Amino acid sequence: MSHSTILKGSKKLLLFAAVLIFPFLQTRAQEEESDSILMDGIMHDNIVLHREADSLRLSINTLEQSRIMLIEEIDSLQTVITLLNEKLIFKSNQHDSLLLERITLNRNILSLKQDILKCNTDLEAKAQLLRDRDFQLARLEAEIKELKNNAEIKQVKLEGQLDVHNTKLEAKDREISYLQKSVDEKDCLIKEKTDELTIYYREKDNSLKIIDSLARALNQKELDFIKVSERLKIIESQYNEMTAKQAAAANKKKKIRFIQGVGLKNYRTPDWQLSLQSPNSSSANVIVNKNGGNFEFDYMTGVSLSMIDLSKEKGKFTYDAGLFVGFGGQNLFKNFYIGPSFKILDYFHVNAGANIAEYVQLQNGFKEGDVLTGSTSIPTVKEWKINLYLGFNVDFDLLASIPKKF
Repeated sequence: MSHSTILKGSKKLLLFAAVLIFPFLQTRAQEEESDSILMDGIMHDNIVLHREADSLRLSINTLEQSRIMLIEEIDSLQTVITLLNEKLIFKSNQHDSLLLERITLNRNILSLKQDILKCNTDLEAKAQLLRDRDFQLARLEAEIKELKNNAEIKQVKLEGQLDVHNTKLEAKDREISYLQKSVDEKDCLIKEKTDELTIYYREKDNSLKIIDSLARALNQKELDFIKVSERLKIIESQYNEMTAKQAAAANKKKKIRFIQGVGLKNYRTPDWQLSLQSPNSSSANVIVNKNGGNFEFDYMTGVSLSMIDLSKEKGKFTYDAGLFVGFGGQNLFKNFYIGPSFKILDYFHVNAGANIAEYVQLQNGFKEGDVLTGSTSIPTVKEWKINLYLGFNVDFDLLASIPKKF
């Protein structure tokens, strides 16, 4: 290989290295400029990002050291290339090894490119994070501004409410002053009323004295009234007795009187029965009357009609003569009494007359003592019969007055 060929090769290598390093340097310069701008904007807004910026600075310093090392390596490579160019003349047989070294260098350069791209990607992510932080800061500033506005609005409202409360307090103060005046007026009125009550109590004491004297007089009048009432009761009882006597006298001479008593009839109600003729014969029965005798007492109730007054003038008792009509026995509508009646001693009546009643009699052809053979029933018939009677009766007024007397 000639010296010109080696020079051309070294120039190409230098150009290739410059092409590779120039974009990195340009990018590095831009990154430093953008980093300085971003760091200046973030320093007073977000302290939290300081640590991330420091880490970025460390990364940048590391890259800067890598760049210096690369430059030194390039210088060393140039020196090596120069030496190699000088040695190529003499060491052509080492051409293969140099090619291998060049390939290795190319690989190292490619790895450096990949590292640079990775650093660029990291820087872009950090820049995006910074932009997100800026957006969050802007949003927080907007929220803080809104909160400030709300606080100002609330402050204005509170100031308005405070003014209203102050106005109300002033009104209450005026109302309290008016009430104090009213209380003073009430105190004056209470004092006047107290004076009036003092006068009233004095008058009340005088009135109580007058009432006491009037009460004594009233008690005396009540005693007099009780005495008069007792006298009136005595007079009233005497008057009632006189009225009762007059009513009794009037009742004694009533024309119609209801009386009640007993009557004695000259005919006894028969009680027909069958009796065995002899103990040895059970088919022959004898008709017998269990009610023997000619007289019978009967319960009687009726009316006495007064016709002739037989009383003496100014006599103690009344007497009269009249007519008695009544009923008797258990069956009132089949046992009648009628006859003259005499009243004696105001309430007692004696009467006599006819008793018209229905009796059970033996049929025609049968009489007491007849023997009935083979028959267990008595041949009887109901007939009306008129008999004489004598009655003793008492007035209902006397019977009604007995419970009152007891």
